[in-house]
Amino acid sequence: MATSSHPDSHWKPLVAPRTRSRTVVAEASGHSYRISLCVPEGPPPEGGFASLVVLDGGALFQSVADAERRLSHRPEATGVTPRVIIGVGHDGDALYHPGQRFRDFTPGPAVADDEANRHETGGADALLAFLMDQLLPLVEQTVSLAPTRRALIGHSLAGYFTLYALIQRPDAFATYGAISPSLWWNPALILEAIAALPRPAPGLYLAAGALEQAPAGAPRADRRMIGALTDLKAATDAAGWTDTALTVFPDENHASVVLPAAQRFLKFA
Repeated sequence: MATSSHPDSHWKPLVAPRTRSRTVVAEASGHSYRISLCVPEGPPPEGGFASLVVLDGGALFQSVADAERRLSHRPEATGVTPRVIIGVGHDGDALYHPGQRFRDFTPGPAVADDEANRHETGGADALLAFLMDQLLPLVEQTVSLAPTRRALIGHSLAGYFTLYALIQRPDAFATYGAISPSLWWNPALILEAIAALPRPAPGLYLAAGALEQAPAGAPRADRRMIGALTDLKAATDAAGWTDTALTVFPDENHASVVLPAAQRFLKFA
């Protein structure tokens, strides 16, 4: 039997277990999103599976899905039970899509960053409506989801969107995870809303890398990543929130903190 001598002839595309994807066009805005889904094996529990919406799905979905599969394999040891992972990315194969991120993850212009404001901004409300009114009902057609066990996670600018979703729709998700959120975009918008939110407040997990806090006088030192998160955690404590946590990961920076923080969030949520 003849065999091919071409070195690539034996290689096949790798398909991740339990995953699927499709493009979904937002009915209200017309924007296209690459939606990825990882569904646990077996039937859902009574009431449906817990779920986690992962923003920047092109960059983070597979990593979070792999972490969920690994940790939920031994829930008695990890405390992580199986959940549906829903990746929300921008249509296309790039890791990140900067223009679309500025558009979708911001409620309006940045308060003090002219460079960021060169991009289209202000689409956060439209994205939040897409998640709640179109995407989650669409996923429900495929797998049963528990409405009281939904979580949302985002990093950087998507982390700021996660906080914005929290103050706009605190009942939309049971738990919110903001990793290195871009609070510099408009910190007062978030901080001033915390005290007014109804009780009981949802769960909130905050995280950043210790190397993200730039020293005084350095470029972007005014963004105060660790300081801003500490202020936010203090605001939730003062408002009587009982299910919040802040983790500063040693030796991690803005890029490297994502994976350990996302894995920790799976345990928190």
